Amino acid sequence: MLRAEGFTHVHLTHGSQEFGKDAVARRDGEQWVFQSKAGNIGQPQWRALLGQLEELRLSDYAGPEFDPELKRRPVLVTTGRMVGNAPLLAAEYNRRARTRGEPELEIWARDRLLSGLSSNPDAVLRGSIDGALLTTLGAIDRNDISMDDIEIFARRWDSFPAEQLVGLGVVEASLVAERLARANRLDLACHLGLCFVRAAWANDRTEDAALLAADAGGSLFETFARQLWSECDYRLLSKRGMIGFAISASEGFSAWATYSVRCIRLTELLGLLGLRVAGREPELADEIAAYLARFISAQPGTTHPVGDRFAVSLIPAAILLGPRKPAAAKRLLTKTTVWLCDRYERDRFGLSASNLTPRAEIDRVFGDMFEHVHIKKRQASQLAAILLDVAALLRYRKLYGDIWNDLEAVRLSTMVLRCRDDADQYSLTAAGNRWEINPNYPEELCGRKGLTIGHHREAGDDRQLVRLGRPWDLLATSSALRDRHFIGALREFL
Repeated sequence: MLRAEGFTHVHLTHGSQEFGKDAVARRDGEQWVFQSKAGNIGQPQWRALLGQLEELRLSDYAGPEFDPELKRRPVLVTTGRMVGNAPLLAAEYNRRARTRGEPELEIWARDRLLSGLSSNPDAVLRGSIDGALLTTLGAIDRNDISMDDIEIFARRWDSFPAEQLVGLGVVEASLVAERLARANRLDLACHLGLCFVRAAWANDRTEDAALLAADAGGSLFETFARQLWSECDYRLLSKRGMIGFAISASEGFSAWATYSVRCIRLTELLGLLGLRVAGREPELADEIAAYLARFISAQPGTTHPVGDRFAVSLIPAAILLGPRKPAAAKRLLTKTTVWLCDRYERDRFGLSASNLTPRAEIDRVFGDMFEHVHIKKRQASQLAAILLDVAALLRYRKLYGDIWNDLEAVRLSTMVLRCRDDADQYSLTAAGNRWEINPNYPEELCGRKGLTIGHHREAGDDRQLVRLGRPWDLLATSSALRDRHFIGALREFL
């Protein structure tokens, strides 16, 4: 970043001989010196830094690129922010420096770094920038980026060696996610984080390396999901809140489709956030669940998926709501079942498969109203299987039976993607994955726990990530790839 911003004589001095200076550089005839820290800096951290800051500003000891004769510009760099009393202490520190005629301290916090890195991606990716990265950044700037584009771009990380993934890969993902957020696509920034989690497990890396990379992807998702959550307020709970928002985006007729997609994706991402933080921030998980319950009641689009691509969107919200807001979870499952069965009645075309384009989704949802649209009706649905699975996992016996009967009434078959517990489960194109039509779903739930159905026993619940205590990573994989779900991972949250 320093080189991209015109600095010269850049030298990294981090180590036992740094004398408070992690890096030195020159620009505009001045000698810049940098001390770097990770995370937020509050009053305790500031006080612990004072000795290093004195060396940074006043010591003439540094590497060979350091010129003590030049005017000095000391900078404290932090990946977080100055919080609490730290900004006041820093201001007082500089007032004393001015009184003594000493160099004052500049602070480059998180926002300054993100701005510099996002506007100069070659600063940290020098020698590794390629067409895929530049194409993706350009598509974001043109507002011509989709969920599928993000998933395809993220496949590049599957082949990264462990060291490259947790170094270059994390930086690359962070830059793209930040660019998406600046383009008002927080949903896609979250999706990129989910794709990074999937990529962490998609190669034969050591367990420690995969865990480190998965943690980075999860943190990336959480950062932008929290931003998305901060924008969820009472305005989206009005009957026309999301519809008005979609139409105001000058989308014309397509707003009637994107309205449902926006509603469903919001519930999915908030559900994933709630499940991720439930163990360490139970109050936040409960707050998200309460909001989702109100949102689902206010917005019919949450129960109108336009294709099987959005079948997995149902899972995080329903699993989060089940133990906390069971009435809302039942409403979500019931209304979605009604919508699904309506799409398969009489001469309707059904819903498109999870791997088809948005155009195909629109044709199936709206095409039966037009004589010129000729599509063969689909008689199998991934969404149908997910509705039965979630109802069974939540032990909704009566609702499960009602869903089973409604699917039977419209002669709709279920379909489930079977994945072995190996690298294939993290790949969209692996040859070892296979679709199973009409797996073993009984007409009624049996057993005290309501979970002893054949399909669940056959699903291979004892997966590596479940054994490692990482069921959320399998949820992230489902949301990244859109065509699979893992029963054992879902059970861990209930």
